Amino acid sequence: MSAGGCIAGGSIWVGAMDLGEDAPVAAVSGEPRADHLQARVLVRIHGAPIGYVSVPLRPAETLAGRTRTIAETALAGPLRRHLHGDGVAAGAAGPPEWAASVTCPRYFPAPDGTGISVVVCTRDRAALLRECLRALQRVTYAPLEIVVVDSAPSGDATRQIVAELSRDDARIRYACEPSPGASRARNHGLALAKFDLVAFTDDDVVVDPGWPAALAAGFAADPEAVCVTGLVASRSLDTGEERYFDSRYSWGEVLEPRRYDLAVHRDGSRLYPFIAGIFGTAANLAVRRGAVGRLGGFDPLLGVGALCRGGEDLDLFLRVILAGGRICYLPSALAWHRHRADSAALAKQIYAYGYGLGAYLAKRLMRGEMPAGMLVRGLGRSAVIAGRMRHASHVSELGTRGRRLAVSEAWGVLAGARCYYRAARQTRGQ
Repeated sequence: MSAGGCIAGGSIWVGAMDLGEDAPVAAVSGEPRADHLQARVLVRIHGAPIGYVSVPLRPAETLAGRTRTIAETALAGPLRRHLHGDGVAAGAAGPPEWAASVTCPRYFPAPDGTGISVVVCTRDRAALLRECLRALQRVTYAPLEIVVVDSAPSGDATRQIVAELSRDDARIRYACEPSPGASRARNHGLALAKFDLVAFTDDDVVVDPGWPAALAAGFAADPEAVCVTGLVASRSLDTGEERYFDSRYSWGEVLEPRRYDLAVHRDGSRLYPFIAGIFGTAANLAVRRGAVGRLGGFDPLLGVGALCRGGEDLDLFLRVILAGGRICYLPSALAWHRHRADSAALAKQIYAYGYGLGAYLAKRLMRGEMPAGMLVRGLGRSAVIAGRMRHASHVSELGTRGRRLAVSEAWGVLAGARCYYRAARQTRGQ
């Protein structure tokens, strides 16, 4: 039994269940296979995620009952806090306090007609994109548009998919960004968006039907919010590579709403606000277009497909905070991410993540935003990071491959820092 994270022991089936409904555990990773012995279930109440439980998958006919029994014990604390928050929200004479208003979808601020532009950036991954768009088509939030930004495509497959789906769904439209790089694609989407609230997701993500409503609620509940991010849960844990990523990164671990800014809502770390990853990820991110535009948008040197391979979301989050803005993290803004399922793809991704982190850190030092002493303190976190890597290697059962991934990530940090330093100097010299 587990309230989060992976467990060692082979392929894991992924499901979801709402304790407020009399329904079976819904499949997230497809139909169970013979090699699926364990199930990891994301437990929700009234649509709000409150935690995970791990439970033997079989017998399948009793899975819902066993999951409910385990959840009511293992997640008693989060369940009690959620129901208490519901009571506070229901009994409030005026608008409920912030946490109560953004935790449970039943108490989200009433829709006020604010539109959302959803931007999906993609490059040559037609099969994944189709699945991503099919999930977005199930969203009923309105008004809403879906802008697919085709980043430096090598063919016409993405355009054809968008043309096919848009025949029956006028919300979907196509745009092409001829230059490679996730930041350029995101900036292209920002420029084309009809609405001031712009939500970003990736082609390997399937969003929950309530995703846009939760993002809109985040902005409505806090007028100072510049960014709203959400929970990114693992969609498949079939391979060791998927389980390594799930355990290495914390995208799906935080299950209570949080706010971040410079003045009041600060993380307890001495590295705040430079600590990477606490604010969320670009796979599940919404922004106020005007505010982000005034910050200059996404850095084109950063991001997948760009010179420095990653880190564009970390960079944007920090610039928002340093400019006096606020970031709200809401677990009810739920998205499911499909991790890399084979060794070569995961190794490339892990190296790129390290590379982007190194570039992000180099930018901070070059701009004089991060004192060198803080970077030294950051090195003290290496033991924590190494611990996560060892845990990820254990639960994924990758053995020496897991250790090689850790080394690759570390080398990526050094290479990314060097790359950004050289690129920034060259750009300034032009």
